Amino acid sequence: MVESNNPECAKTQVFDDLRRHYGATRHSTELAITNSLRSRYPDCSTTVTPATTGVLSFATAGQAEAELDTTMDEYSAWRVHSPVTDRSGQEGTMADGVFFGKYDYRWKNLGFIVYSASWRENGCMHKNEYILFKKADDVIVDGHSKRTDELIAAASQWSEDLHDEVWVFDQEHWSKDSELWKSVQDSTWDDVILDETMKKTLVEDVEGFFDRKDDYKQFGVPWKRGIIFHGIPGNGKTISIKALVHFLSSRSDPVPTLYVKSLAGCRGPHYAIRAIFTKARQTAPCLLVFEDLDSLITDKVKSFFLNEVDGLESNDGIMMIGSTNYLDRLDPGIAKRPSRFDRKYHFALPAVAERIRYCEYWRSKLANNKSIDFPEKLSAAIAEITEGFSFAYLKEAFITSLLVIVANQRVGTKELNGMNGDADTNGVESNVLWRTLSKQVGILRAEQEESLKSVDEAAQNGPTASNNIAVYRAMRAQERARQRQSQAAL
Repeated sequence: MVESNNPECAKTQVFDDLRRHYGATRHSTELAITNSLRSRYPDCSTTVTPATTGVLSFATAGQAEAELDTTMDEYSAWRVHSPVTDRSGQEGTMADGVFFGKYDYRWKNLGFIVYSASWRENGCMHKNEYILFKKADDVIVDGHSKRTDELIAAASQWSEDLHDEVWVFDQEHWSKDSELWKSVQDSTWDDVILDETMKKTLVEDVEGFFDRKDDYKQFGVPWKRGIIFHGIPGNGKTISIKALVHFLSSRSDPVPTLYVKSLAGCRGPHYAIRAIFTKARQTAPCLLVFEDLDSLITDKVKSFFLNEVDGLESNDGIMMIGSTNYLDRLDPGIAKRPSRFDRKYHFALPAVAERIRYCEYWRSKLANNKSIDFPEKLSAAIAEITEGFSFAYLKEAFITSLLVIVANQRVGTKELNGMNGDADTNGVESNVLWRTLSKQVGILRAEQEESLKSVDEAAQNGPTASNNIAVYRAMRAQERARQRQSQAAL
């Protein structure tokens, strides 16, 4: 194990140095820590690396061993409890959120000391890892520790590779999200109910981009593409993105996804946009997702964003997808100019055919459920009474109805056993699911009207609200007109 001449004294002195640094006129905290370590551990090389290198995460993943030195009170950490999220009755775990601490570290039978330090400077949070290795056991190349460099290279590669994860950008840095990856594993194109022609075109568009690199090169066309998903909320934009992420990650040559959650942070949105595209270029070929694009790319950053999209730097291998509920809010330079976002896919309110297919999707899911009678003719009947419903409203109608049925079956309600005595006028009136779902559709439709009424009242508070309502009502009117045209064509 790495040691100084007096290891206990050394780590105490390091903390003392840091206390003095914080108590005096501060300059560079990073330099202060580095100088302190080098003076207190003269027999060791000291190498500074950003926490994003992942030396400690490397150990957490089981690729090395790291033990926090808690023998002294000087280490700084939040003591936090991580409860289980599934309410299984387990107690959860206790953990240290370390701001400044020393770790005894082993990798490939080599002993290191790793100090982890976090601090706020100039309004921003910084976090570094300081790696010490005994000079007598080392090889120094151009002033650098060969053993430490090998550790940093291995940890960096591990941190860069995805292990059942999705890259997510938030608070000005990229992190790997395993929960998001898990959530998209159940999302397939079988779960996405869209116009069949649009769905087929969309899949071919995305798959074709990643399969046709040589075609782009042959014709001297930049190998990049942008797509916009737009339409009223609840009509399949998000689940289509999830299906794409799953589809691309399941290819024989998996394509990673980079998901942009926010541009917020102390360095500002320009820094964030630069960091986003730098990572995308390093990861390409990749899918770069900007959900709620109209909220992310404001007038303040529009020019900078467009320069990253089609400026001097190459974006070869990057397919961008931006989604928005309000296409009209996007600047024309983003929404209407080819070579930035080349194709727009409109996610409309589902027409009768799509509503029937969505009902059939649920009928398939419930096929083995003996407590629910769901005849094929019921799908068309449900589609008929749900005109103007988004897929989100349809889903809510089904879920609420099924929960009501299950609750009533527990108490043996006669209504749900079909013992109501009403005449069966159209072949479905005596069906429990139909009766329950019809009631829920009525409730949801009343909620729709009440929501529109509330928004109308809110519009009196200012032009912004009025504009929002105007856009929303215009979109719904367009959706309904398209539906009537489709039905007339049939």
